[in-house]
Amino acid sequence: MKRGEFLVKGVLLACSGACALSACSSGDDGGGGTTAPPGNGAQTVTVSLSNLADVGDQVTSNGVLFFRIGSGNTSSDFVATESVCPHQGGQLVWVEDAGYIECQLHFARYEDDGDVIRGPQNSAGNTRDLEVYSTSISNGNITATKN
Repeated sequence: MKRGEFLVKGVLLACSGACALSACSSGDDGGGGTTAPPGNGAQTVTVSLSNLADVGDQVTSNGVLFFRIGSGNTSSDFVATESVCPHQGGQLVWVEDAGYIECQLHFARYEDDGDVIRGPQNSAGNTRDLEVYSTSISNGNITATKN
């Protein structure tokens, strides 16, 4: 191997390891659990409504970001999206005061329906709309269905 090839491969290997480590934050705060997939192969993730008591509250569980946007206890008072930014795997959070979802890695922003508001900042590449999951309320819990 030539010196130049060695240096390039070494830098690429070091960068890929560092990049992978920076995106390895589960953000899972134990807010719920995953049940067995329904018959159609979809996966469900359930959290207690007590974790989302007030408008603006949020919880991440098993790859789903749940947040409360309304004061009632119907599905329309909650949103469930993927919890990891599709750009480079940064943790997503609901910013209640501003009314958007934001990536904590490159500050991409999304509407509560998953549409991109602003792409990643100070980073190469683009992002896509977020997956938004259907929700249901039952027995004091909210369940998101990931297809």
